[in-house]
Amino acid sequence: MERQESLNDLQRALSLLEPDLRYRDEIAALQACRLALQALVGGDYGVGALVLDRDHRVWGEGGNAMLAPELDSAAHAEMRALDAFERLQGHPAATGMTLLCTLEPCPMCLTRALYAGVGEIVYLVEDGAGGMVHCRDSLPPALRELAQRVFYRHAEVSEPLRELARRLAYGKLQANRAALLAAQRGELPGA
Repeated sequence: MERQESLNDLQRALSLLEPDLRYRDEIAALQACRLALQALVGGDYGVGALVLDRDHRVWGEGGNAMLAPELDSAAHAEMRALDAFERLQGHPAATGMTLLCTLEPCPMCLTRALYAGVGEIVYLVEDGAGGMVHCRDSLPPALRELAQRVFYRHAEVSEPLRELARRLAYGKLQANRAALLAAQRGELPGA
């Protein structure tokens, strides 16, 4: 029951959040937070991501789906958003695109974004334990070279929205880690 109450609190917080249009990333970040909430409600890590053009039009989106319905280690929000973008026929050049994430990309997702060629990576919340953007100088030389072609920044959003993204990203973290370890051992959900 505790899980449902916590999810209800997050759903209520998201529904009550009024976008602050003084911040340029607010609307897109709100959409990414909705994806993060869907992922969390679905039993996964609460992370969402969008691929946007300069006019903030969405070309790809995704929420984490690593744990549900079964283990898919590549189903991070950023990977799913980039997959959706790359599947589009006639999509614009990736160098003109922004990858907006609710949580700082992990090493795998940062590497994927670098290979995809996005021009900018924007995130709402730093991930000191698993994020790679803040320590990209530690990448191997070839990836470091690609990383130098990308612009990085924290999303320009209101503090209530940033706090919501943090709550979504770290909500049910221990339970999700336990589920990930169980899935790696081949244990079925609910068994």
